[in-house]
Amino acid sequence: MRNSRPPTPERGSAATPHVTVLTDRCAGCQDCAVRCPAGALAFDPVRLVTVADDRLCVGCRQCERTCAFAAITVDGPRLVAGRLAPEPPCPDVLPGDTSEVAAGFASWDQALAEASRCLDCPDPTCVRGCPGHNDIPAFVAALRGHDLAGAHEVLRRTSVLPDVCSRVCDQEAQCEGACTWALAGGEPVAIGKLERFVTDHAPVPPPARRRHGPGRGLRVAVVGAGPAGIGAAWTLTENGAAVTVYEDSPQPGGVLAWGIPDFILPREVAARPWDQLTAAGVDLRCGVDIRPEDLGELHARYDAVILACGAITPLWPSVPGAGLAGVTDATSFLTAAKRALAFGGAGRFLAAAGIRQAAGQDVAPRVLVFGAGDTALDVARTARRLGLRAVCAARRTERLARARPGEVARARAEGVEFRFGHTLARIEGEHGRVCQAVLARTRQRRSGRPPRPVHRGTERMNVDLVVMALGYRPDPGLTGLLAGPPAEGLPAERPSAGGIPDRRWQASGILSDQARAYAHNEPVGRLALRREAGLAASAVPLRDGFWVAGDALTGPSTVAEAMAQGRRAAAAVIASA
Repeated sequence: MRNSRPPTPERGSAATPHVTVLTDRCAGCQDCAVRCPAGALAFDPVRLVTVADDRLCVGCRQCERTCAFAAITVDGPRLVAGRLAPEPPCPDVLPGDTSEVAAGFASWDQALAEASRCLDCPDPTCVRGCPGHNDIPAFVAALRGHDLAGAHEVLRRTSVLPDVCSRVCDQEAQCEGACTWALAGGEPVAIGKLERFVTDHAPVPPPARRRHGPGRGLRVAVVGAGPAGIGAAWTLTENGAAVTVYEDSPQPGGVLAWGIPDFILPREVAARPWDQLTAAGVDLRCGVDIRPEDLGELHARYDAVILACGAITPLWPSVPGAGLAGVTDATSFLTAAKRALAFGGAGRFLAAAGIRQAAGQDVAPRVLVFGAGDTALDVARTARRLGLRAVCAARRTERLARARPGEVARARAEGVEFRFGHTLARIEGEHGRVCQAVLARTRQRRSGRPPRPVHRGTERMNVDLVVMALGYRPDPGLTGLLAGPPAEGLPAERPSAGGIPDRRWQASGILSDQARAYAHNEPVGRLALRREAGLAASAVPLRDGFWVAGDALTGPSTVAEAMAQGRRAAAAVIASA
């Protein structure tokens, strides 16, 4: 049942939308009428054109986006209540405080008020924007009916990490960026907060293993225990397969365990998937490094192998002085910082990092983070919790930065400094250890072009530690092994969605979206299409008995995207048996 809305003022009033149908352009295809969430459009069988009822229009402009003939325009306001999404407070005392920062809805009243903003669109673009294709209108409808179990039932069809994704997903460029209200230039439904409300108030159900599922008798090895490995192991387990997961780290979870700070993803939430998977019978073997030369043996012992080993090799820039002591990568920093905050505090971290603070020194040591994506912000905000000063330097302008805009604002509120439009020119040291960094200005005219150095003006900065946080790439050993005959190789870049998009994608209206600040100045439709290419690639075996999913396939991506690819690869394994 579609949401109802109160009667609106008379046609032509400034307080109500007005729909204009250009009948000389209308082809009578009825795409707009089929997709109108408010029932404001209908087909006139006599004139063979669309007709509109302004009294029912909510101003979402879905008809404008879906009309292939530009025959409809909508003027006037969007009739929707304001977005209700609680902003996280800035912690009063940062050092040592790892409590979760982001706030969820505090009550049913808040959640229901936000859920009521959903239009329950007949062709929901939010679902296309979601990497896992969660049926968002259905779970929101269940929430409106106070049915938490029903909401979980909807979510579990496509996601095994709703509690995780609701906290760490890049909703702005995914489901929320593709919400009808967002595409109309307004505030989207707070889908992530609603998903979190479901998982905060009812536990995520464990895998429902079917004894006589289609995967019964299959023995499958999964290499990697990160989000892609979780998705693959979960789907295989629910279908009755015997699953062994190999993870080279001492604990499972991949980026959930080492790469996302506790104040963003609490430890108990990150650990939940593997607690449930091992209880369901998954054979998890941590501390086992599967090398490229081991894959042949794995193939001989198992019916199928899913490589979900992620992109774990840090990108290291060619910067003079990058080999000095005190220059490290984001993985090493976050791993050591998590351990220090859990067991020893800042003193232990400083000692391990080789940073000596003179007795009586009032100024805290300074960390320079090169990069301004989500990982770089995690490093900087973690540094603040260690009592350190933190500066992020990024070659891109702030408008084109990779990080979520809200995260940049929160980092600033926590005391992180930024140098957008700067690159790291060189690092200088004394006695083999970093002591200064030289930053040079850059210029970037638009997102499609890389930043370029500007040969004027540099900034010298005293630093005690430099953290390279420019991203990751897949393990070159595995990439090299799987490249060339008889394998087709791992793609060097993310799969692209070339050619003419599917008619259903064009008709949905998601591709009409232009880059907007809310979605990091990226066109959410094109991003969604590119994710579809990755999903399709994960279902195709790389070679006989081998599938690849997650960051190992596409390069660094989101948790939801990797999880969805792991599930798709597992489904392909079962279908091929």
